[in-house]
Amino acid sequence: MNTSNHTGDTMLPADSIDPRLLSLAMAFVPAQSFDTPYEPALAFSRGTIFPALDKPFLGEEAVPQ
Repeated sequence: MNTSNHTGDTMLPADSIDPRLLSLAMAFVPAQSFDTPYEPALAFSRGTIFPALDKPFLGEEAVPQ
């Protein structure tokens, strides 16, 4: 049984995973269907031209008092 993993100048515990074997990140991007975009003035005020991406930040409004 291996008592430690050696990576460069660092000794890792025997039950650890060698960080060189790990991916930095993995993205999941769902497909977006194309909808009729907002008119430019409305899009500018909403912060997006796509209605499906219009997710307003509610902040404290979302927390019941």
